[in-house]
Amino acid sequence: MPLMDLANFKTRVIGCSAVMAIGQVISNAIANPATQAAAGIIGGPIALGGVSILAAIAGSLAETMAADELANRMTERLGKNPRILDNHDLIKAAGEAIGYILREVAKSDRLIAIAETKKLPYPETALCQLAEKTPEYWLDINTNTADLSRSLNISEDQLTKIFSADAEEFDRVTGLTTADWATFVNEFAASEGKSFDAEIVEFVAGKLYATFPKAYREVLKLDAAKGGEKFAAMLLNLHQIALAELKDLGLQNGEILQKLEAVATGQQICQVMVKLEAIEIGIRDDLAQLKTSLERFIDTSAPRLPPPYECETIIADRTQDFTGRQFVFAAIAEFLQNNPKGYFVLEADPGVGKTSIMAKLVLLLKRRCVVHFNSQSQGIVRTEQFLENACTQLIRGYQLNYPQLPENSTRDGNFLSRLLGEVSAKMGSKKLIVVVDALDEVDSSLQGRGSNVLYLPDALPDNVYFIVSKRPESLPLPNHQVFDLMQYSAESRADVKVYIDKRTSNSASIQSWINRQNLQREQFVAAVAEKSQNNFMYLRYVLNDIDSGKYSDVTLKDLPRELEGYYEKHWARMEMAVKDKELRRRKLKVIYLLTKTRKPVSCDILADFAEEDALDLQEVLDDWEQFLRRSSDTPPDYSIYHASFQRFLHRKDVVQKAGVSLRDIETAISDNLWENLYGDE
Repeated sequence: MPLMDLANFKTRVIGCSAVMAIGQVISNAIANPATQAAAGIIGGPIALGGVSILAAIAGSLAETMAADELANRMTERLGKNPRILDNHDLIKAAGEAIGYILREVAKSDRLIAIAETKKLPYPETALCQLAEKTPEYWLDINTNTADLSRSLNISEDQLTKIFSADAEEFDRVTGLTTADWATFVNEFAASEGKSFDAEIVEFVAGKLYATFPKAYREVLKLDAAKGGEKFAAMLLNLHQIALAELKDLGLQNGEILQKLEAVATGQQICQVMVKLEAIEIGIRDDLAQLKTSLERFIDTSAPRLPPPYECETIIADRTQDFTGRQFVFAAIAEFLQNNPKGYFVLEADPGVGKTSIMAKLVLLLKRRCVVHFNSQSQGIVRTEQFLENACTQLIRGYQLNYPQLPENSTRDGNFLSRLLGEVSAKMGSKKLIVVVDALDEVDSSLQGRGSNVLYLPDALPDNVYFIVSKRPESLPLPNHQVFDLMQYSAESRADVKVYIDKRTSNSASIQSWINRQNLQREQFVAAVAEKSQNNFMYLRYVLNDIDSGKYSDVTLKDLPRELEGYYEKHWARMEMAVKDKELRRRKLKVIYLLTKTRKPVSCDILADFAEEDALDLQEVLDDWEQFLRRSSDTPPDYSIYHASFQRFLHRKDVVQKAGVSLRDIETAISDNLWENLYGDE
């Protein structure tokens, strides 16, 4: 791309970015009561009805002007305003949005599929490298040669969406043409000594075209949520420029002018943007709108169904510091609304938050649902356990005429199907929802050949729904709808950043760690989010280690990458810290012993089996505490907290390096302590 065209391209992107930012601030200052209250605006919302924001502003001008004429004249003025085109923070925000999209594209299945089909060498690595350099490259493009006589060419339809207080409308805004983005990608790559296959360029350009406005707004929203450390002044400056242009066009008095002039400080700009975020996601912290939506499907006046104690402990543990995931709950609500019955399968990699989502769903449904959490570490993996649990909840919750479970009721799924039919007949217009977590952890070895996992019924009565979760592996299931959480990387990344920021706000230790390394908070949030690869289990471990001081000697750069990387780093640190080979052998023996037990066990039982002193063994358990679940019993029982750590320990290279024999441990357990440690009670 010649330099002249590159300068014009940057000018058009900056001009469009300015219009998008102005559209969001103005629209929400005018239309939303919550943002008006946040900014201290007096008076109620303007009754717009079906009238667009642009039409409302046009109708308030001193001289008659149509909405499309107003939009065109405003964008023309803004697109040629040197105060906007030279705004360093505006350029930086747009560059961050482009970099964000390049990182997301680099992780997409589509990119990997193209590369594998054409045998291309690691395009994802090259895209990630470009993403890191985007802000700097974007700032360095010289716009002195740009032709300011050119129009921004934003269509009337696009302007209507930009100047909309409806977040869904704005999310349908598109960027410049795909051809423009394709040329930019090629030029950018060439400047860094890289080149891409034409199909990859087309794919990347398509993503930039479709998602740049949304990514740009996410950059501004996340900054506003942190107090506007980077972009509040820029947004205020854009707002004041737009207000001056509107006054010049004839907006001299009236209610709209008062509301726009009331947004006069950077703090108020942040309040408007934060309130905008809360409005569009249904109040991020308490999921109020989604909770109301889900409650429509259940009978809130009925007694709560009685989940077992183990389920309650999982729900309490996994909903601490719960953040976001509104898009998942919205999909579940849509499924319940649009289907007379059926199976909804939440699918995602280990550690991404499936169990937390399922636990939060139970709370959103006010526990008016059947609940079962499979858990390999807690020994809840057998079909009989699920059937007994589900049938008991149905009988007690709906006062069915069964004094006790009939004999052989857990032998197959027939009795469960009968109960589902009986409850369906009593439900009326309400729905029976069954929440089952971690189907991949079920031991199906004792089930009949060809049966569904957990003997789930092929046919469900009307108004009966199963919301289940599993890893992305093939399991025998009835006909179902899959929600692949891994396809929502942008939404998950936003939730991850909010989670990190909340944890940082609530921890003086994490803030001190950031300050000692001379980091900005947004640097820390962005870097940890990127290293986590949207894995909440990773965040739980790493942020806890920083908070507790275990990472006092680790820099931001040296933080482990991804969940497996965290396990490997912890494993290496443990080996370096324990020079005594006998002590290290004892620690490894205990942790591997816990991976082979089929239910939580006490320190005394472990000590008896391991032939170790109980006090010494308790110290070992304390060393491994971050990976263990400790019950509230006296004395407590211990189990592996998350199945991903168990799978890591059983990796062939890790087992070989540890020098342990899993077969010997399993044989010893079955020979010596079957009843107490390994099998059924």
